[in-house]
Amino acid sequence: MGFIYLVRHAQAGTRDNYDVLSDLGLEQARLLGEHLASQRARISEIHCGAMNRQRLTAEIVRESLNGNGRRVPEIKGDSRWNEFQLAGLYRAFSERMCSEDSVFSADYKEMIETLKREPHTTRGPVGRCDVAMIRAWIDNRYPDFDGESWSDFQARIKSIAGELDDSHDDTILVFTSATPIAILAGSALSVSDAQLMRLLGVIYNSSMTTLKRFGDGLRLFSYNSTPHLTDDLRTFR
Repeated sequence: MGFIYLVRHAQAGTRDNYDVLSDLGLEQARLLGEHLASQRARISEIHCGAMNRQRLTAEIVRESLNGNGRRVPEIKGDSRWNEFQLAGLYRAFSERMCSEDSVFSADYKEMIETLKREPHTTRGPVGRCDVAMIRAWIDNRYPDFDGESWSDFQARIKSIAGELDDSHDDTILVFTSATPIAILAGSALSVSDAQLMRLLGVIYNSSMTTLKRFGDGLRLFSYNSTPHLTDDLRTFR
């Protein structure tokens, strides 16, 4: 059976224009494509979500794979590989969370100022607010939330992953985002939702996570690999 490579999209834009690739993201995607082309892997399928940052990363990599007379499959887009909408959680939860928790409220105000100076940072108040927001969603703290629930999101990712045909010896590439990758890696390791947050928080842009199906389940062979990037090119957002 073949391997499934889950690839996180390359670095995206700032929070107010996130669904693009930054200049650094374009470079990360180009380097990933060159690395995969040098491995001469046989690619049977290429999948990606419907988000621009996922699709563009896939297109740049595919262009490299198509060089030197090689032909690789067309990209199959499917919105089920999409990331959840963090901005939607902030719109739905932030006001209530600020009123309920003075520590979060202070962090939230500091986060806004920090992002003006460092639009790609994940440190300090930015990371703390993001974690608190995602935990509120996972824990279903606000049952009146009318967006996609955590349980529905997980089911969506596991469902489409189950449709991948890895019965052959070739490689399947899937260009998606951090949380779908963490969900499938976590499923392979049978980790809890709380532990899954630790997997989610360390996923680099344009990293590769490798899975293989055995019976009805997935096994994890590698996680968050970036052999194509030097330390100065590794980013989390």
